This record gives sequence, structure tokens and C-alpha cells, in this order.
Amino acid sequence: MIDVVLDTNVLAAALLQPDGSNRRALRTVIARSDAFKICFSSQMFAEYRDVLSRPFITARGLADEAEALLNLIREVGEEIVPKPVYAVVYPDRTDRPFLEAAVYVDGALITNNVKDFPFKGVIVLGPEDFLDWCAQSELL
Repeated sequence: MIDVVLDTNVLAAALLQPDGSNRRALRTVIARSDAFKICFSSQMFAEYRDVLSRPFITARGLADEAEALLNLIREVGEEIVPKPVYAVVYPDRTDRPFLEAAVYVDGALITNNVKDFPFKGVIVLGPEDFLDWCAQSELL
């Protein structure tokens, strides 16, 4: 089983673009619970809740869908308590919980901002790359 850490931007884009690669990647992770497990920390989930309740989501009438997504992640995912990763300079401090989670579970981080995670030893994939990898691995 591959542990997967989802960046908040993937969830937001999945809500905003129902036919986009973010939604397809999210659906793949959820549908293939035999192959993937969503992992999140309390800090990550707090960011999910904060971002998905902002006007760019709610003003589009997506509040109920955002809440359903949060409930689904909590239901099918696993809350973890990652250890801090020291001696790392973060391009964006808000990325720290996501990197720490990916390092802790030794899994894959799916994000639309791959360049924000230039760290050796961490698998960071954009949604399209994740879907390509799944297709090559016959996981789709």
C-alpha cells in the first residue's frame, strides 16, 4: 500500500474543476483503497478546512461538496502525527506539514506546486504525473 499526502491545492482544484486531473487523481486515490491510503496530520486537516471554506469555494455554491470531501477524507484517510523535519529551509512555511507528513509515511505527495518541494528523498508528483504513474503501474 502506498501512503499518499494530498496538498490542499489538489483538493481545491478537484472541487473547482470536476473534469480536471486533480479530481481524477483524487478519485483514483479514494477508489483504489487497496493500493493507496490518504494520510493527513491535524495541521493539514485544519488547512484543508480553512481553505475549502473560503469564498472562492463557497461563493460557487460548493460548500456542501467541500464539507462532504472533508468528511470523506477523515473517513477513508488516516490521521498521523509526523515528526518535525529539522535543518530544512522551506520555500513556503505553510508547506512544512505536508513535507513532514510525506517524510513520516515515506509516501507520495501530490501537489500542483511540485517546485515548492525540492527535497531529496521525497516523492512529489503533480496530479497528471500521478495519473501517468498509475497507468504505467496498471493501477487505473
